[in-house]
Amino acid sequence: MIYIYQDQNKIPAAWLAKVAALQAELEAFPTAAERKTFIDSKKAIWGEIKDKLLEMSHEKCWYSEAPDAVSDWHVDHFRPKNRALDEDRTPHEGYAWLAFDWKNYRIAGSYPNSPHTDDEGKTRGKWDYFPLGNGSPRANWNNRDFTNEICLILDPAKKNDPKLMTFDEEGVPIPSDPLNAISKKKVAVTVHYLFLDSPRLISARKKKWRETSDWIEEYQKVCPENYEDCTALDVERFERHIERLSAITGPEAAYAATARACLRANGLHFFIKSPEEAHAA
Repeated sequence: MIYIYQDQNKIPAAWLAKVAALQAELEAFPTAAERKTFIDSKKAIWGEIKDKLLEMSHEKCWYSEAPDAVSDWHVDHFRPKNRALDEDRTPHEGYAWLAFDWKNYRIAGSYPNSPHTDDEGKTRGKWDYFPLGNGSPRANWNNRDFTNEICLILDPAKKNDPKLMTFDEEGVPIPSDPLNAISKKKVAVTVHYLFLDSPRLISARKKKWRETSDWIEEYQKVCPENYEDCTALDVERFERHIERLSAITGPEAAYAATARACLRANGLHFFIKSPEEAHAA
């Protein structure tokens, strides 16, 4: 998972006007059941900007970074629109007022977003799950302020959230700070509900780590130890390897977070672009 910049310039003005009208209609319904019926009848609306949302993530799942062209892309409501389930499946009122808010949309592959059964018989996939932390308030239709919610699922659209999770050389997601209880909990919940430890994802990340390691090894051999011994060809190769290392960790690359973890493990974190640099590029 890497940070995804939500670029409003990519959202068509005509679509924004359309959903503003739908929002006004939604506000007039007095009951949750009526609101749900109305939202369900308009569910095609978020699919209309699916391509624009995919552009923001360079054609990748916002959660897993997988560029899976053979799966259906889902427009996930990060805060579920109709109901929100706790870890123990306790249902809560959903975030109906965000149903037509594109800032609540995340592009997700079918594995992270749909119910699947893992090898242990556990149900994985985000679906309607939206667990909150201990003592957290939960926003509702009458009190829509969710700024104080303690969200346990990491959000790729929140700049600091992706920093809490990294990957090891086997492709397994792990907390960036294994000694911090909050970080550990959020990563564990995120991995579970987004199925980020599915065998296919782990295998893909392991391959990405090996690819990055190979490029690091080449980079380390690119020029002599002493500058006096360097030739113009060495400088050219040096520049080319820097460009390659930057590219495989950039926002357009699949499993960029894994490549970045590999760079950090080798003391080469300075190649990693900041979110601001990545957006500017």
